[in-house]
Amino acid sequence: MQRRHSVVGRQRQLRALDEAFRQAPAGGRFALVTGAPGSGRTALLDAAADAWSAADVMVLRVPPPADPHDPVAGFAALLHVLREQYGQFANPLLTGPLSAIGAACDSRASSVPHRLLLLAQETAAAIALICRPGPAVLIADDVDANPGLTPALAAAVRSNCLVVAAGTGTARQSSLADTVVELTPLAAESVREILARRHGAPVDEAVLPALTTALGPLAGNPATILQTTDELAGSGRLVVVADHLCLLEPHAPIPLPVDHRLVASVRRRGVVAVRLATMAAVTRFRLNDLPLFADATLGQVDNYGATLDELVADGALLVGPDDVISPSCPAAAARFAAEAGAVTRLHRAYAAAMLRRAGSGVPADRAALADHVTSAGGTMPTGRRTALALAATAAKVMEREPDRAANWLDAALRHAGGAPVDEDLLGWLMRLLMRTGQFARLAEVVRAAPADRADLPAAGVLAAVHAGVPVAEVLSSPPDRRAIAPWADRWLTPAPVVVTGPVGPTTTRSSTGSLDCGPALVTDAEFALVGWAVDGGDPPGPSTEDRPGGADRQQDQLLAAGAAGDLAQVFHLVLGTERYRIPADGPLAAYHRMLSARTRGDLPGVVSAARQVQLTSGRAPALCHLARIWAAESLGLQGRCAEAATWLSSVPDEPPYAALRWWVTNGLAGEPGTTAQARHRLDAARRARERQLAYGSRIGVAQLIVRAAGIAGRFGLVAQGREIVELVDPAAAGGQRFDLGTALLAQALAASDLPAAAEAIGLLRGGGDRVGLAYAALDLGRIAADPLPWLLEALHTAEEIRSPRLRAAAVDSMRARGVRRSRGQTSRAVLSAIETEIIALIRSGRTNRQIAVQMRMSEKTVENYLTRLFARTGCRSRVELVAASITSDTLDIAS
Repeated sequence: MQRRHSVVGRQRQLRALDEAFRQAPAGGRFALVTGAPGSGRTALLDAAADAWSAADVMVLRVPPPADPHDPVAGFAALLHVLREQYGQFANPLLTGPLSAIGAACDSRASSVPHRLLLLAQETAAAIALICRPGPAVLIADDVDANPGLTPALAAAVRSNCLVVAAGTGTARQSSLADTVVELTPLAAESVREILARRHGAPVDEAVLPALTTALGPLAGNPATILQTTDELAGSGRLVVVADHLCLLEPHAPIPLPVDHRLVASVRRRGVVAVRLATMAAVTRFRLNDLPLFADATLGQVDNYGATLDELVADGALLVGPDDVISPSCPAAAARFAAEAGAVTRLHRAYAAAMLRRAGSGVPADRAALADHVTSAGGTMPTGRRTALALAATAAKVMEREPDRAANWLDAALRHAGGAPVDEDLLGWLMRLLMRTGQFARLAEVVRAAPADRADLPAAGVLAAVHAGVPVAEVLSSPPDRRAIAPWADRWLTPAPVVVTGPVGPTTTRSSTGSLDCGPALVTDAEFALVGWAVDGGDPPGPSTEDRPGGADRQQDQLLAAGAAGDLAQVFHLVLGTERYRIPADGPLAAYHRMLSARTRGDLPGVVSAARQVQLTSGRAPALCHLARIWAAESLGLQGRCAEAATWLSSVPDEPPYAALRWWVTNGLAGEPGTTAQARHRLDAARRARERQLAYGSRIGVAQLIVRAAGIAGRFGLVAQGREIVELVDPAAAGGQRFDLGTALLAQALAASDLPAAAEAIGLLRGGGDRVGLAYAALDLGRIAADPLPWLLEALHTAEEIRSPRLRAAAVDSMRARGVRRSRGQTSRAVLSAIETEIIALIRSGRTNRQIAVQMRMSEKTVENYLTRLFARTGCRSRVELVAASITSDTLDIAS
C-alpha cells in the first residue's frame, strides 16, 4: 500500500485548494501555490494529491519538460502524462487530440503556422474529453524553473479540471491564477510537530527558542528547520534526554547546514562572495570598508560591490540602515565563520592592510585593528610591541567592553610569548574571563599558565566547578588552600567529604568590586562564604542585624540560594556583578535557569532546564540528581505524576539529596490521611534532615522544614511544631540559621503566628517567587482563622502558573473550610477559536482521533491542546471540561 503523505501546519492552505477544486466544474480553475524555497510547496501538493486520490479523483502529475524554457516542450511534457494514463480515460475520442498534439510537438513541425495556438486548442479538447465523466486535477511543481510549462497549464483550464501549479509566484503565473495559496512561515506549534515526527521524540521547550534565534527569518521554513536539526543531530548536539529532544548548549551558535541553499548561493558566486560573507560574519563590516577590504585581498572595489549586490539579492547578506553588512541570520553567520583557516587569513590580510595605511599616514581605528590582530591568531607575527599595544587598547575598554578586552588580552599573552611585560596580563585576563562568565576559556588559560601563580588555584576551582569536571583536570596540582578543596570536592563528587570547618575571613570584602581586586582572584574568606552557603555550619563573619534568621541581607540571600543548591547565584552574591557573571551555558548556568524558571512560575521551563543539566553536567552526578528532584516537583505540580515518579526514582535516597527528596516525595504523596501518618512523615523528615546536615549540606533543608511545619500545624502536633520553631531560631539550643522567609514561614505554620505569616508572604511577593507564594498561601489557608484571603491567593497564583495540582488543592481546601468565591471572583479562562471548536467536538461525542481528522491536525496536537486546557481551567477530565463550558463558570467562550 502506498504511503499517504501528510503535511503539518498547512490546514488552511489545504482547505483553499479544496475550495478551488469544488469550483472547478464551473469553467475550471487555476490555483497557484506560492512560497519561498523550502516552504513545503511539494509537501502540500503531495498531501492534496493523496486526499483527492483517496476520494477517487483523477490526479495527473506533469513532469518537468525536456527544455524548461520551451513552450512546445511544456506541451510535450503534458502529452507524456496523458499518454501514460490513457488506459484510465476509456475514451477512444482522445486519440485525435493526442495525435494532433504529438504531431505539433515533433521538431519537424516547427514551421507549422500558429503552432502554439494549435497545441493549446488540441490540449483544451483533450482535457475536456478527460474531464467529461468526472473532475480531474493537473499538478505541476516548480514552475519557476520550468516556465515553458505555463502555456500548456493555461490551456488545460477547462470545466471540471483544476490546475495546480507551485512556484514563488511570478507576475505571469499570478495573472493566470484564480486562486493564490501562499505558504507563510510555519507557526511554532507546527515546527514542534514536524521536529517530533522527524526525530521521534517530543521537543524540549528550549529547542524552539534557540532555533528561532539562530534561523531568524528562516525559522518557519520547514526545509531549513529539518536540514539544520538533522545536522545538529548528526554532530551530537541534538539528543534525546528523558524522552525529549534536547539541544546541547542552546546559547552556542547554530550554523546553517553546509548544503543549505543560502550557503550554496554564496559558494556559487565565487571566492569574492565567500570572502565578503565570511568578513560580514566575523566582524562589524561597513560599506565604506569595501575599499580597504579590496586592498587587503588584492581585489577590485567594483567587483566586490557588484558581488555584494548579488548576495543581497540572493538573501545571503543584508545591508542595514547604518551601512553595516551582515549575514541574513545568525545561523548564516555561524556557517560563514566556520572555516577557521579562511577566517584567520582574512583577518591577517585586513590587519596588514590597516598597518600599511597607518604607515602611510592614514589613522587606523585601534579597536578594529586589535580585533583583526586578535582574530588572525597564529598567522600574525608575534612581538612584545604588539603585546603592549593590545594590552593598552584593552585597558581603555575593560569597563565598557569586557568581552572584547578579554579577547585582546588573550592575544597579547600569545604575542608576549612568555616574555615579561609591564603589566600582569594573565591576572587581568583571568579576572575578565570570570567577569564575563567565560569559564571554559578560563580553564584553558589555567592549564597553560605557570603553576607557581598564587591566584591559579582559585581560577582552576572556578573553572572546574562551572564545567562540572574534577579540579585535577584543570589544575596540574591540587589546591592547598583549605577554604577551596572541601566544598569543591563535595560539589563535584557524590561521596561524603570530611568537613574541617570553614576558614575565617582573611580580609573584609564587599559584595561588589572593581577589576583591580588585589592579589587574590577570590579570597579565602569569599570561598569560605560560598562553602558556608551550600554546606552550612557557622557563618565566616559576624552578622550585622539582630533579627530572626540571624543574618544580614546578603547572608539572607546566600542562605536562600544555598538551600536550593544554586551555586551560580551564590558566586554572584559573594563576588558581585563587577567581578562575576553567571555563564550562558554549562551545568551551573542550566541549574540556575531551572531555579529562575521555578521562581517565576514557568513549570515547563523547570523541566526543560533540568534536561539541560543532564546534558551538560559531565561528571557531576550531584548536580544531575538535584536537578531531577526539582524536575519531579515541577511535573507533579503540572499533574504529570507518573513522569515525576520516573524522574525521582533515579535519585538515591541519601545525602546530599535526602532533604530535598523528602520534600518532593511528600508533595507528590498529597496530604496525610491520619494523624498517625502525619507523625510518620515528620519522623521521616527529621531523619532526612539529620542525615543531610551530618553530611555537611544545607541543600533542601529549608524546604523540608517548611513542609514539615505545615504538616505539624494542620494536624495539631504541638510538640513537633515547637521543635520546628526551635530549629529555625539560631538562639535556641540546636537552632540553625535559615533565610528570613523560611524562618518566618515555618514559625507561622507550626505555631499559627499570623504576623509572621504576613511578613513571610510579603517576602515571597517581593521576591517574585510564584511557586513559593502558591505553596505558602495554600498552607496558611488551611490553618488560618480566616482562610478566604489566603486560599484565594493560592488559587489565583496556581492558575497563573498553570498548576492543576495546586489549583485542585486550593479548591479542595476551600470546600473543606466552607469558603466560597463570589461570582465576581470566579476565574475565567478565555479560549481561542481552535480551543472552542475542540470543546464543541468533545461535547458532540468525538474522540481525539475523530477531532484530529475533522480539524486537519495530528492526534498529538489535539492532546497538547487538551493538556493546556486542563492546566488553565483546573479541569481534570474531558467530562469536567464540557461541564465547565456548558455552565460558563470557568470558561469564557470566544466567538
